[in-house]
Amino acid sequence: MRIIDVAGKRKLYLEMKQRESKCSILIILAGFVIAANILVFQISFELSQLYHYIVAFFLLIYFSFNLYSNNKLVQGCSEIQGKQKE
Repeated sequence: MRIIDVAGKRKLYLEMKQRESKCSILIILAGFVIAANILVFQISFELSQLYHYIVAFFLLIYFSFNLYSNNKLVQGCSEIQGKQKE
């Protein structure tokens, strides 16, 4: 007869989910901080040309979502989850 430690597995699962959510929030915040800084930098130099703002805004959104989907932190959290399943 096998004894399954359900409470221990649930605790590990919840810890992994908490780490994963922290990683996601940090990546999103970092992307928005960088986007805001670059936008302020762009505005200070190109005040009269609006299309620069539009291009910079869409590029920053693209890069922030790209960083979020391909970041190392979320992949690290996924590796932790894979190790816990074993």
